[in-house]
Amino acid sequence: MSENVALSQLIHSEVYGEIKVEHKQIYSFAQGIVGFSHLNKFALLPLEDSDLYVLQSFSEEISLMLFPATLSDNHISFKIDEPTIEQLGINNQDDLVIFYVLRFIDKKPFVNLRAPILVVPETQKGCQYVISNEALGIREPLVIKGEASC
Repeated sequence: MSENVALSQLIHSEVYGEIKVEHKQIYSFAQGIVGFSHLNKFALLPLEDSDLYVLQSFSEEISLMLFPATLSDNHISFKIDEPTIEQLGINNQDDLVIFYVLRFIDKKPFVNLRAPILVVPETQKGCQYVISNEALGIREPLVIKGEASC
């Protein structure tokens, strides 16, 4: 068996079909995600021909569409607490990739600014980080860098 086959796994999704997942795309979420604390293993997959990603659970038919925060002009500022830094294995700020959970309502894109998804590719760990700032919305219109709100 080749090394590439040994380092990949398959997920069967009703929405996306059979997905071949490479080892580097598998993330451990020790605390799960909001509403699904029992789900701890996810695949982070780029959506073809777009800037979007899918966070797909390995054990249930649960997936989230994600938008990279670096491509958004939705501004948030928050400090990550020490237990989360330790849990994710963050050595410096550049280790961290931040995504907003994306949802379409009446065909318009909205993002959750209060609970971004944080991942650290080097450690393959992630979490949904709930920010206690109530001024941040959970359904804010997505603003793509260089464009007006969608």
